[in-house]
Amino acid sequence: MNLPPTEFIRVSIADLDRMVTGILEAVGVPGDHAQIMSDLMIDTDLRGVFSHGTQPLGGYYKGYQNGSINPTPDVRIVKESPVSVLVDGDGGLGHVATHMAVSRAIEKTREIGLCMAVSRSHAHFGSAGKYTRMIVKEGLVGFCVSGLCARKPEDPNTNAWAHYPLDNCPMSFGFPAREGYPVISDICSSVMDDWDVESERFKSIFEQMPAVVFRSLGLRAATNFLSAGLGGMMLPGSREGERRWQNAYYGAFCWILDPEVFVDGEAFESEIDRTADVIHELVPLPGYEKSYLPGGPEWEREADYRANGIPLGERHRRGLETAARELGVSVPW
Repeated sequence: MNLPPTEFIRVSIADLDRMVTGILEAVGVPGDHAQIMSDLMIDTDLRGVFSHGTQPLGGYYKGYQNGSINPTPDVRIVKESPVSVLVDGDGGLGHVATHMAVSRAIEKTREIGLCMAVSRSHAHFGSAGKYTRMIVKEGLVGFCVSGLCARKPEDPNTNAWAHYPLDNCPMSFGFPAREGYPVISDICSSVMDDWDVESERFKSIFEQMPAVVFRSLGLRAATNFLSAGLGGMMLPGSREGERRWQNAYYGAFCWILDPEVFVDGEAFESEIDRTADVIHELVPLPGYEKSYLPGGPEWEREADYRANGIPLGERHRRGLETAARELGVSVPW
């Protein structure tokens, strides 16, 4: 899904930012929210995770237009303790609410050494990795997931697994490095997006590695409970048909730890570097030129994209162009 495009145009960060903020503001998003969202989406593009960066904007804006996403949410902290914070997204996209939750949790972690944050009542928040990168930039360890409550299939006679009763949650772990690249595992909670048990692909995986499928199911459940469950998305007012903003069915969970709680922070970061060096010396897996821990290829990709522009493939580019032209926003290429 997120292999670098083979045919593309390069777009500078500044040009893409103007376009993204322009689209968001054209559908009524306040300027400060639009800037936070643009920064987070472009940060994701810079890592090559285009499916969860600016590419979905071509669909997000339709949610604003049809009234299923709130363009002007009152994003606010509704509950907090010395080691926790709960943020309500008021029906907007999840980027602003999760950004607020993580930012506040970082402040609390600086004070006491750890913090957990939950956001609720918002739409899609993009990739989880953008939030763990916020954390590791502060020299902290982070974990982040987002999900929703289990859904019943519309037709009880169909195969339930194929209808996503549990969301394939994005999840990310992040560890700060001293001199090398931070280790960022930015993944899904399931080995497969489509759990159609009648498909040959599913049958092959299940026959060869049934434990992988069951472990994926366990991760799906755990991540949904941590995010939507702790966010209270099963409570009255948040359930299907009861929400004011119908796309705002997500919650998110973030856990942050200061390594200094247990060990010298610089020593910990140096161990991240040493481990990456050990892996780098290994013979690469078949089809790959180098050996990395998670985050290594994205680190190199980001350096290239910052210097030379972000490569937008045809589908990505056309989605942004369609939204921009419909809303009267200038296309910078």
